[in-house]
Amino acid sequence: MLAKVDQFELDALKMVDAFIARTSLAVPPEAVPHLRDGYGQEQIDSLDLAVAGITVVIWATGYNFDFSLVKLPVTDGDGYPIQKRGVTEFDGLYFLGMPWLHSRKSGILYGVGDDAAYLAAHIALRSAKEIEVAA
Repeated sequence: MLAKVDQFELDALKMVDAFIARTSLAVPPEAVPHLRDGYGQEQIDSLDLAVAGITVVIWATGYNFDFSLVKLPVTDGDGYPIQKRGVTEFDGLYFLGMPWLHSRKSGILYGVGDDAAYLAAHIALRSAKEIEVAA
């Protein structure tokens, strides 16, 4: 599927380039990066976040709930993350894209933006406080 999406992007770029050539538009040249599907990479099943310099993780669930990589006691008896508007008790761990995260539309593409904006503001405030404390 990823290879098909990559090919779709390349085909779309060719159509844009053909339009530019037909209409003699003066636009700067653009280099298209070599696209890879990512499957050739080693699978990582654990990561020391502090060593990697990662301070925020946003677990965007998609269609399937799989929290097996989250090595924290973060789910309730039904396997649903314990959170409030996507914010967990674990500093820097957030959830996004789940049904009823905050509202009925939280689990659909149309509604995830409101939740994402809330989390972005929360993370920005958290970062500002960390900078203030360090200063």
